[in-house]
Amino acid sequence: NEYGMVPPSVFIPIAEKTGLIKQIGLWVIKTVCEQFKSISREGKEIRISVNLSIEQLKDETIAWQIDKILNDTQTEAKNIQIEITESVAFDKEPYVLQRIKELKNLGVSISIDDFGTGHSSLSRLKAFPIDLIKIDMEFVRGISSESKKDKAIIKSIIQIAKNLGIKVLAEGVETEEQFIYLRKKKCDEIQGYYFYKPMPVDEIKAIIAG
Repeated sequence: NEYGMVPPSVFIPIAEKTGLIKQIGLWVIKTVCEQFKSISREGKEIRISVNLSIEQLKDETIAWQIDKILNDTQTEAKNIQIEITESVAFDKEPYVLQRIKELKNLGVSISIDDFGTGHSSLSRLKAFPIDLIKIDMEFVRGISSESKKDKAIIKSIIQIAKNLGIKVLAEGVETEEQFIYLRKKKCDEIQGYYFYKPMPVDEIKAIIAG
């Protein structure tokens, strides 16, 4: 209460430094799985994405712990997507790829967040078991500013991903212009304030029920 609303950009680095991120991360996954039951509806394919930090990926038991949560909450792995930032996912440490493979073997899908701003590498894109890449909002904003370079990067990312059998999501879509451009370029999924802002789970339930 003393500091008001503390954004993730502030508390996550602190949680990582103190080691609390492991407990927080597992609590988030467990809570998400429990909430999934209340928002899932017959006939509607719903997937929930959960972020993992570098500290969590260092944990050799992370896949086992997530598998236990899925079993305890009776959540199907196919409904959960593990999201890892590009700079972390494409880290040169061999344990990162090993953890991602272990997670993928659970049956969850793997997405790479903030793609295009970190350690982009076509060789890693080929080697990693990735289901989805999320184009960073930095490039999406360029659509509205008529940036030819940003548009060229977006087109290239979409084309490369499709050639590799990887789906593409655009982050930070806020305008109709951005939405129309991305749809025209056959971007698979779109995320951003153009549709909804972050909201409590009860509001999400009402939207899905409708």
